[in-house]
Amino acid sequence: MKNRIVFLGLSLLLYGIALALPCLLFNVVPIAPTVNPTDVYAMKGAELTIFGIIGLLFLQIPAIGWFANPLYGLCCLFFVRQQYKFSAIAGLASVVIGFVGTLSAFWFTLPADSGGIAEFTLNKPLFGFWVWLAAPGLLALISVFRLVKMTQHPKKLAET
Repeated sequence: MKNRIVFLGLSLLLYGIALALPCLLFNVVPIAPTVNPTDVYAMKGAELTIFGIIGLLFLQIPAIGWFANPLYGLCCLFFVRQQYKFSAIAGLASVVIGFVGTLSAFWFTLPADSGGIAEFTLNKPLFGFWVWLAAPGLLALISVFRLVKMTQHPKKLAET
């Protein structure tokens, strides 16, 4: 029980750190001549979380990566309930959807403003992006480890 709480706390700490760190660096691509074409914008995790929900409402393809957040919540729930198979599946799905969905912004532009004078294109993922993916990845890894250990020592693991 104690180890489970420690790993869950570490994972949630990683997630919280990712919300505060810059996660993605975007190029500002001008549509109108009033925007400087060399502008870049580093978006923090909390901004991405909010804009991801908005992007889903406006059917933006890269916003699909936002679905990694509720999957991470499911991963945490299953991990606490010791349903390690479901925790591993939800954690792995969270990492894959977060990675593929977010990096699809390399091929799709995103609106940068409501006036339509600029768009965002993804320049590169930053450290916060990798920390964000590490949060569900950690729980998925621990869940797989616990599943393997359960098959080897079922009585020992049931006591912890």
